[in-house]
Amino acid sequence: MRALFLVCALGLPLLAGCSAVARQNGDYFEVGADTGRFQQDDQACGDQARDYVSYTLRGMDGTGYDRNRAYNGIYSRCMLGHGYAPRPYSRNWLPQG
Repeated sequence: MRALFLVCALGLPLLAGCSAVARQNGDYFEVGADTGRFQQDDQACGDQARDYVSYTLRGMDGTGYDRNRAYNGIYSRCMLGHGYAPRPYSRNWLPQG
């Protein structure tokens, strides 16, 4: 019982940081009706986020975790600015059925 509690207590902070470990992409947003436009916006937002993270004069010489957090923040704001809604967590990770 104690081992289960320790696994849960130590595992939750790790899960909370998972969104910053992986870089976001179009899979995290609803596509909408026009898939061609979505792909263009996805590419443009990805380029904008990569440019920001690679620009070291903005103080982005931190860890990979810091860079991914910055990338995800820029990418998300860009996609939201283009009018795309975030995809619910259950649709991202759970099998469709």
